[in-house]
Amino acid sequence: MDNTSPANLHPLTVLVIGANGYLGSAVSSAFLRASNLPASNFFRVYGLIRRSSSARAVALREVIPIVASLSSDSLAAVTQSVLAHSRTWDVIVLCTEPSQSDPVAQTQHWHDALNLVRGLAKVSVSTPSAGGGKAVTPLILWSSGCKDYGITKLHGDPDLQPHTESSPLDPPDVVRCRMGGALRALDVGGTDVGFDVAVVRASPICGYSGSYYGAALEYAAACAASEMENGKKAKVLKFTANANTIMHGVHVDDCADAYVALARTALFDSLDDEAGNGAPRSRRGEVVGQVFNISGRRYETLMEVGAALATEHGFPEEIQFNVTAIDMPQNVNYQSSEFVFGYSQWVSSEKIRVLTGWRDKRPLFSENIHTYRLAYEAAKDAGDQNVETIKKRMVGDWGN
Repeated sequence: MDNTSPANLHPLTVLVIGANGYLGSAVSSAFLRASNLPASNFFRVYGLIRRSSSARAVALREVIPIVASLSSDSLAAVTQSVLAHSRTWDVIVLCTEPSQSDPVAQTQHWHDALNLVRGLAKVSVSTPSAGGGKAVTPLILWSSGCKDYGITKLHGDPDLQPHTESSPLDPPDVVRCRMGGALRALDVGGTDVGFDVAVVRASPICGYSGSYYGAALEYAAACAASEMENGKKAKVLKFTANANTIMHGVHVDDCADAYVALARTALFDSLDDEAGNGAPRSRRGEVVGQVFNISGRRYETLMEVGAALATEHGFPEEIQFNVTAIDMPQNVNYQSSEFVFGYSQWVSSEKIRVLTGWRDKRPLFSENIHTYRLAYEAAKDAGDQNVETIKKRMVGDWGN
């Protein structure tokens, strides 16, 4: 029997909070397919979900479902539900997102999430790992978002600079509570609470059910349909936003792989002792207490995305930008599209690339729009919850 036989395998436990959501689903799958691990290790992924109706879909992805809700169950009950599956946790990833229509409820959610992590960590650091080894200090990857920084200048502006992890924070109100929860976790982690924290800020993500890129597809389809209702063939796709608006995104699979890259670096990577005074030094300290942006290898402009949308939806003529409200198509909710097309932001992800070697591989949205549209429409036809959530938000309903 060689040293990679099943009898010698050691699972590393990963808890994804919000494992049935758009990002949580991708992160769960990314840990399961993770490569470049020590031969004796693999990730065993558990998913904390609120609804029992989602458990089957989670289990089908080989993620072990744990049904409990911070919003409706007591904190003690949720903690015990998780600990019933494992008392040690190597990695905990927060991909949850509460209702954003009630700031008080949001603040309470992030407070409860932090206390859940604290409770799990307290048990984990006092429980010897499998095989009688040392106790496990969980690595917490806490999701926030690049909208925490606000907007940048437009493409071509001489003063344009990317947002980096050290940029000032200037979030829109709708994500302010989420940002505050992440910063609170960063402040608390690494003290005497028994867990380490890194905050992850991803740019908008695309692919599959689309997230806000799905709203972009819906907008173009609505513009085409509006022209047809008036007895005309759609000719020009119109936007109220500037053509040089920066749309910097990343495919959700690439984004999820970045989470795994951070975990792999913290858990396994080491550097040789340059002074030659001892064993190699763990790189965990380069991850914990840090913020990491995740974004695509380059940004796209609304000009690029608009041209791709126009071609995909059959607009044969030019695209128009900076269109006034009176000249917009009837029956099209162009105001809400400003959140998608009018939020200009260039985000640097050089920090995570240099530290972990992570690279995004999937095509950008404008480069593969037909495939992304087919996937989005399939998800929509299947009643995907993410599609429904984004559609509600586009009409001002930010509840869950």
